[in-house]
Amino acid sequence: MSNPDVVCIFNPVSGGGKTRKCVATARPVLEAAFENIEFRATEGPGHATMLARAALEQGASLVIAFGGDGTTNEVLAGFVGDDGANLFPGAELAIVATGTGSDFVRHLGPTTVEAQVRAVIDGPSHPVDYGVAQMVSSDGQPLTRPFLNEASVGVSGLVGKYVQRAPRMFGPAASYVWSSVRSISEHRDKGVTLLLEDDVPIRIPLTLAVFANGQYFGGGMWIAPEARCDDGWLDVLYTGGSGKAHFLSLLARVFVGKHLTSSSVRTARSRTVRMVPDDDRDVVLIALDGEQPGRLPATFHIVHHGIRVRAHGLPARDPVSTGLFKPVGNADEEPTPVHVGRLLH
Repeated sequence: MSNPDVVCIFNPVSGGGKTRKCVATARPVLEAAFENIEFRATEGPGHATMLARAALEQGASLVIAFGGDGTTNEVLAGFVGDDGANLFPGAELAIVATGTGSDFVRHLGPTTVEAQVRAVIDGPSHPVDYGVAQMVSSDGQPLTRPFLNEASVGVSGLVGKYVQRAPRMFGPAASYVWSSVRSISEHRDKGVTLLLEDDVPIRIPLTLAVFANGQYFGGGMWIAPEARCDDGWLDVLYTGGSGKAHFLSLLARVFVGKHLTSSSVRTARSRTVRMVPDDDRDVVLIALDGEQPGRLPATFHIVHHGIRVRAHGLPARDPVSTGLFKPVGNADEEPTPVHVGRLLH
């Protein structure tokens, strides 16, 4: 039998089993639309990346990520090499979001599983940006990982751990709120130096920094209301030094995007971000699309129109601008397809 042209990769336990049921419903529709398609279930962390890379190396032209943001992130990693470049620019990524968070598709507008499946079948694909993080892994080795939705540093690294332990009766938003409150109670601000592409050092006691390609994270928190996934920029937000009570008050406002009016939240727009802890003994965790793969020091950069994506709601709509996210560096310069950052030690 020939290698499949289309491969659907799904996490059978994603969304508490919802993904497995959705795949069963969508499978006959997809098989009727694509003559040469295979369905491959993941068996554990990192397996979706292995499955996606194998499919692409065998010549697949379309890889469908069926699940949550974590599954999509791992499938994206199958496209991307150690230097952050897309190794398979002729292939397409498709997204059917059925997981716990599904935050990337949230900023593309309301949708249903049926509409997402139809967008996968009918296309077309659209060029979308993705981010690349060059960081330190948990075992102290250099690690490069892409992200489609957002990268965050600080208290968010703890949140992912507690989301997995949240009571099953909680829905996505409640799970993230419960995990966030618990993480904030344990968190201690740590001094970091932040550099955007203008290379002006910013020293802050960090509670949370977010580098956003999409608008939502944490199961529906509207963290970056002006982000657009195809504009060549990362929307940067960071805060710290204001105390746990104030940060909890920001958490209460973030679901409606009102946190941006706080004087404790700083915003910018940049193509690259570099961040290092002021004390190399401090462990400052990084989260990518809800996963927790590493820690600082790290660099983050955007790959403009780095991958073609089929997803309901693309192309992205222009958000309403408040003027808070001002580009740094040479804002008049057209974004290049790939801008590789530097890892600081």
